[in-house]
Amino acid sequence: MTALLAVLVIAVVVGVVGYPLLRPSAAALTIPLGPITPLEDRKLQIYADIRELGFDYRMDKLEEADYEVEVERLKSEAVSVVQQIEELRSQTPRASDELEAEIAAYRKRLDSSQQGDLGTTASRFCTECGSTVDTDDRFCAACGTGLGSS
Repeated sequence: MTALLAVLVIAVVVGVVGYPLLRPSAAALTIPLGPITPLEDRKLQIYADIRELGFDYRMDKLEEADYEVEVERLKSEAVSVVQQIEELRSQTPRASDELEAEIAAYRKRLDSSQQGDLGTTASRFCTECGSTVDTDDRFCAACGTGLGSS
């Protein structure tokens, strides 16, 4: 019995330790990113660097002249990165007219459904909050008040 338990424990330990070695690598599971993602990452890094410089300056780790030079350098780099991002975004194709028409039709149906035009059974209102309720509802969905029998 002890030998069986020892074999079971060893198998669990080997499984737990060996699983990361046998599973597919994270690189194989990643989705290819567009050209904007590294630029967005760089932009966020520049912003963090500017904040860090501000902290260092306030803690008297940097001279004022060095601080101003570095902040200006980072700001100009940030402007360049943001311009590259905007340029790439302007080059991305927009949705086709067909898709836009489908979205507009969906929004129209959604608007009309909120007005109760799609055959809902709403024919009465909650006496407590005034919300529209269906005839077969026993409680108001908005406030929870019991509606009683119709």
